[in-house]
Amino acid sequence: MHDQARSGDGATIRWTTQGSGPPLVLVPGGLGGENAFAPLVDLLSVRLRCVTMGRRGKGFSDDGPSYSFEREYEDVAAVLDAVGPPRLVFGQSSGAICALGAALSSRVDKLVLVEPPLPLAGPVIDPDQLTAVQGALEQEGAEAALVIAMRYAIQMEPTAIERRRAGPGWQGEVSRGPAWLRELPEINRLPADVERYRAITAPTLLVYGTATQDHHRRAVEALGDAMPHARVAAFAGYGHDVANAAAVEVAAAVLEFLGDA
Repeated sequence: MHDQARSGDGATIRWTTQGSGPPLVLVPGGLGGENAFAPLVDLLSVRLRCVTMGRRGKGFSDDGPSYSFEREYEDVAAVLDAVGPPRLVFGQSSGAICALGAALSSRVDKLVLVEPPLPLAGPVIDPDQLTAVQGALEQEGAEAALVIAMRYAIQMEPTAIERRRAGPGWQGEVSRGPAWLRELPEINRLPADVERYRAITAPTLLVYGTATQDHHRRAVEALGDAMPHARVAAFAGYGHDVANAAAVEVAAAVLEFLGDA
């Protein structure tokens, strides 16, 4: 089941729905499609109506005339407005950045954030590597650029990249690649501190895997210190894919946190 809403700049944002109960809007990470949280949603949908957004420009939802995170904050708010209360949001990676921005500009009742890649200790991806990614995109195409960005933006090992390329979802990721790649310079331009997020008073669950990259852990810890009603849940041994890799444990923590919503 899917539906749609019009965002602030006129772009049509679509979503899929699974389950019944209070709505939880799920915002995928940069390469995630409308099925990005399938293992997790299977567990959450027992008690929640899971509304998984298709982020703009990634095939399921439309794109707008120009890109910025501010437009994506508006997208999340538009979906929240459309699906109705309570206003519950789950965001992973750059989707967590979108969820944070939406919580600053519109009402959110409860918030779950998984490893937002905030540039607190310098750029998330080296500017020289961004130049290489852009060059590869222009000269060799999306797949070559995506491989470079995976290696240097999310620090995947070459063997892990090759396993991913051999998987059934790779062509979908390649198709969404250009829309993800444009996020990378936007991430680097975000504030190098968490001061503005102190204004978010919604109860917040901050999730990370203990085997993740240092900049993800630092971001979660900094947000946990700054946000007045936040708590941190660490899942031992998992990396940046913790939401699905530890789906059973993460679902239990999310359902406990949301309670009766």
